[in-house]
Amino acid sequence: MDQAFSGERLSETDYPTADLAPKKGTPFVVRGGETYLLCGNADGAMHFPAGEPTVEVGPTGLLYSHSTVHVSAARATPYTIGYVDFPNGLRVLASVRGADASLGCDVPVRLANANGEWFVEPMVQGARP
Repeated sequence: MDQAFSGERLSETDYPTADLAPKKGTPFVVRGGETYLLCGNADGAMHFPAGEPTVEVGPTGLLYSHSTVHVSAARATPYTIGYVDFPNGLRVLASVRGADASLGCDVPVRLANANGEWFVEPMVQGARP
């Protein structure tokens, strides 16, 4: 990245990218009231977002790790993000909604969606995916 000096302007490509910015298209489907991510499977290696062929993943997983972000140029703060492990071995970075003091590693989470965006929410305590 080029450095801008006083009175200069950075080019559009010199700004940081938006963290967890929504991508074009809808990377999830809803079946029977449950949200599933559309992932790719290339030679047995799962990846997200999807390529070809498409595999549905979800609707539950385990929160591997999480962090609450207090400073962001792209979104209102604070917000929580976390890595979620799904049973097929896929790990994705997700927005975590409904986070509270009981949130921790290995907490069961469920995929959900609102306003065209997907996220995970902690499941009822004691429930396992």
